[in-house]
Amino acid sequence: MGVASDRFSSLPDSVLLHILSFLPFDDVVRTTLLCKQWKPLWSFSTSLNFIHRPKDFIYLKKFASFVDKSLINLHCNNNSISKLHLDFPFKRCFSSDVTVWVLFAITHKVKELNLILSSDAEDLYKLPKRLFSNPLIEKVNWVGCKFDKVEVFRWDFLRELRIGSIEFCDDMVRKVVFGSPCLELLELDNCWGFKRLDLVGGKVSKLVVNGYNGEAVKKNSMLLDFEVVEIEAPCVKVLELKGCFRRMNNLQLKNVMSCVSVKLDFQFTKDEERVNYVNMLMGMMGSLRHVKDVMLGTWCIEVMSSWPMKSLPFSMSSYECLTLHTPIQERFLPGIVRILQSSSNLQTLIIHMAPPYFEFEACFIPIVYDVYSVGGRCQLSMLSKDCGLHLKKIRICCFEGMRSGQEVLFLRDLLLVCANLEEMVIEWRSGHQNSWIRDASDEFVVESLLKAQRRSRNAVILFKN
Repeated sequence: MGVASDRFSSLPDSVLLHILSFLPFDDVVRTTLLCKQWKPLWSFSTSLNFIHRPKDFIYLKKFASFVDKSLINLHCNNNSISKLHLDFPFKRCFSSDVTVWVLFAITHKVKELNLILSSDAEDLYKLPKRLFSNPLIEKVNWVGCKFDKVEVFRWDFLRELRIGSIEFCDDMVRKVVFGSPCLELLELDNCWGFKRLDLVGGKVSKLVVNGYNGEAVKKNSMLLDFEVVEIEAPCVKVLELKGCFRRMNNLQLKNVMSCVSVKLDFQFTKDEERVNYVNMLMGMMGSLRHVKDVMLGTWCIEVMSSWPMKSLPFSMSSYECLTLHTPIQERFLPGIVRILQSSSNLQTLIIHMAPPYFEFEACFIPIVYDVYSVGGRCQLSMLSKDCGLHLKKIRICCFEGMRSGQEVLFLRDLLLVCANLEEMVIEWRSGHQNSWIRDASDEFVVESLLKAQRRSRNAVILFKN
């Protein structure tokens, strides 16, 4: 019998180098022990991932020494670099090391530069000025860094800019937009310092704002709160506002008519009158009434439940696909119903039933109520007969059984009013431990929903694990 061949060794070097590009660089170096063919490959790598987790100073020094030696060996081969990824607990004493590594990458025509430098607010890494005039770079992801008196940006081919835990003032926003003619993606993760995200004149088609660190503003300024933060984004097609907005009073959207997909999964932490949040959210939704694909998070739905009128002050008739991240509980039901009744042309509805991360309910009881209980009143149905006339597909995700007792009642309501429904898919939450409770609930849900197939006779009900 012949010896089994090594399939990896039969691959060309270009393919092997592509495989190595997905590994941390210390693992890439270890591949030299595999066989003779692998031994020289690491020194020709063009995608460099240096990742280190321990915060102990001795191990950080060893990590810095390893990066130095690796880059020296790579420099001997005169390689150009496609990607440099640095991810480690940064301390100010390593500033000169990081600067050397960054300048090495620039000299070797790097196209993607990621600096994930977790640190204290006092230890933010100061980005070298040479980095701001780099016509070759295409993607960057910087966390725990800071800009220092940048006059002009020259990023001729930059397509994706992701920054996190960085002060990003209004003036800097404008300079980045004007200096990056090819910029398509702008992602701000827990940044601060801006009152107005003005993207006019740029080509940014996707904007992601993941949180706002107003606590940093409070520490670095006498200003306690921004009254209003404006976003003006005429070319943005995909807008995502998510995370926690700390110490922000208001958020306004202007000139977002190009937007076709929006995700509103954020929350405010400042204790203000509920009506202020209601008016703010109503204004945002009014600016986005033309959007076809919408996702709404738990906080937004709860705010809509506080609207004093039965119907919302604007139409959502343009919505074709709607995703709701909310459990079916009493305090969310009015908001859910108002949204559905305003979405007259809705074709696809997706509901993630997972509760908010701060809520825990350990009991899953296979029971369903015959009536709703909302505000101390009992109601036979929450949905009107003209709701969901165009709805064809419903997908329920993260279903865990009957948490509040109203989940099946709500699904049953949807089946009764959605005459043109074609498919309802119910997906159990993965990794559910109480399988015997799930099985009991599964049978109960199936039995309850099948009885409700009166108007939705063409609908197929599917259960998935």
